[in-house]
Order: sequence, then structure tokens, then C-alpha cells
Amino acid sequence: MEQRKQERGWHEYFAGFRVNCESIPRLPAWAVRWVVDDPRGVPYLLVWRWMDAGEIKEALRLSRRSSSFAEVEVKRTDGTSQIVETIRRPLPRNGGNALFLVCLCCGVPRRYLYGWSVVSPQRVARSLWICRTCAGLRYQSEGTYIQLWCRGLGGYPRTPPWDPWVFSSLQQMRGAGLV
Repeated sequence: MEQRKQERGWHEYFAGFRVNCESIPRLPAWAVRWVVDDPRGVPYLLVWRWMDAGEIKEALRLSRRSSSFAEVEVKRTDGTSQIVETIRRPLPRNGGNALFLVCLCCGVPRRYLYGWSVVSPQRVARSLWICRTCAGLRYQSEGTYIQLWCRGLGGYPRTPPWDPWVFSSLQQMRGAGLV
């Protein structure tokens, strides 16, 4: 596996521009599974609000393709759309299965796809829905050494990931106060 050369500071920790994947809207496989498994075949609306209280930063319509149960159409408010392929993998117990989203760039099944990516050394922009590594994102805790005495206290504080609010109708959105 190819390892990227990273900029290092005087103490050999990571230095330079980084984008934490916790602060980027992510498309989870569980939300896509709701659309795929819905017998009504209705499109769902996914909304990302900053810190679950601010303005809407990203919104999209997620619908099952009529030609295939293995593909969904992701359509943003600006009119751009993308087809995301899904794949089911068996779970080790009780005959269940898990749904994965296939990354458009690398073709690897993933649980999450990210809608923004690093486009230059100092800039992030909207992109296709791709995996974390193809988007150039990192976890907040990557490259940070946690001293031994701090590990017993719980380690590095984690930022919750930016998951969407999922709605199957406008009435649900009105009930949540988004319309």
C-alpha cells in the first residue's frame, strides 16, 4: 500500500493543512438502506445542518433507480446528480446482511461517502460522493500523540460525525421545523 508523504513539524507530529472528516457531510449506508428497502419507492430528503442547530449546509434527494435495486440516485439542490452503487455483504451471524456504498473513484465498498473533498493545499469544495481517502480527509485524532496518563482519562476528545437528518415527506420536515 502506498503511503503518502506528510509534512512534519519540529517534534515529528503532523503539520500543515488538514481537513477532519468529522466536519464534512457524510452519506451513511444506513440512510441509503432506508431508501433501498422502502417498499413505497418514494425519494428521501437528506439535510445536513451545522451542529444540528445552524443553517442548512447541504441537502439532497435520494431515490432508488427504477432499473436496479443496487443503485440509488443522489441529487443535490444545484441540480447535479450522481449514481451510487450499493452492494450487500453477508454478516457472520444469523443470516443478516450489511449494505455498503461503492466509492466512485477507487471502487471499494464503504460504510460512508463524503460530499466535500480537498481540492488544493488550502481549500475544500463540494465534490462527488467519494470515500474518505479519495477525498483527502483525515480523522481528527490522526497524527496526535496521547500521553500515557491522558489515555486513562478517555484520550482525545472526539467530535461527533456530521450525519444527515432524513425525511421521507415534507410533513416530517415541517414537524422538525425545517420548512
